[in-house]
Amino acid sequence: MEVHTPPGAFGAAEIVGLRPTGDASDAAARTTVRNALAQYGVLCLRCDAPLDEKTFRQVAAMFGPIKDPVGRTRDGGELRYDADMQIIDAGFVLTDEMRAPLGAISFGGLDDRRPGLFETFHVDDTYTDPPAAFTVLNAQELPPSGGGDTVFLDMRAAYDLLAPEMQKRLQGLRAVYAYNNRNAFPPRVSACGLNDALEDVMHPIVRTHPVTRRRALYIDLDRATHVEGMAIDAGRALLQALQDHAEQRAPRYAHRWRAHDVLAWDNASVQHKASGDFPIGEPRRFYRFMIAGSKPI
Repeated sequence: MEVHTPPGAFGAAEIVGLRPTGDASDAAARTTVRNALAQYGVLCLRCDAPLDEKTFRQVAAMFGPIKDPVGRTRDGGELRYDADMQIIDAGFVLTDEMRAPLGAISFGGLDDRRPGLFETFHVDDTYTDPPAAFTVLNAQELPPSGGGDTVFLDMRAAYDLLAPEMQKRLQGLRAVYAYNNRNAFPPRVSACGLNDALEDVMHPIVRTHPVTRRRALYIDLDRATHVEGMAIDAGRALLQALQDHAEQRAPRYAHRWRAHDVLAWDNASVQHKASGDFPIGEPRRFYRFMIAGSKPI
């Protein structure tokens, strides 16, 4: 198993020669993949053959314990808000006949016909506390005509590129998050449904990485509602300005998927989005596990 580091300032490190059924239980291999992910923020494991659910579970667990997606509700109870392994079907086309019985349910996103395709930069699992540390995807089906890259923003660099006065202003500020943020940041469309019952949570806008101690902007406008202690409009304007800054100035990396890739990213370090530049009707399907994390600090 070899680690290939990316050229330039930002990109995915690659691991080649992974033996999924052997290395997954090897302590040294687990340490290697975890250290590479902490350093680079995005890590691709190049696999030579398809992974079934059992094997992919073993590979994903190299990064840490798989998160059990259960959150607290506003009434003090608990709600399972997803399966522990999710199927991300970004190529799924929602027909008018399928849409009719859904009523007011919305999956969010900007693509009205492909609801599993999220083409705005975001962070996974921000509407829970603690949120997932890492996201791990395995390519099951890819668009045969190409396209469908996953694009990342380096939010560590986004923080470093802020003026010192802004960095100081952000210290101690926390954003409030909800599963349904009621279209707080148009044109982003909020999700809504049974998971609306989850309680609101708060996370720091500047997050210190638990391993590297690097600071990064930690914001997700798909789920954020406002900034704690600020007037609603002023807080939203601040979050939008930070997002605009990141998208305009932070380094990007576009991952061009290959068959069987396992791609992991560190939610404390990067934002991501899908590219919808593939024909409607073509498949883009992944298996996904989220890895349990600690409370953001």
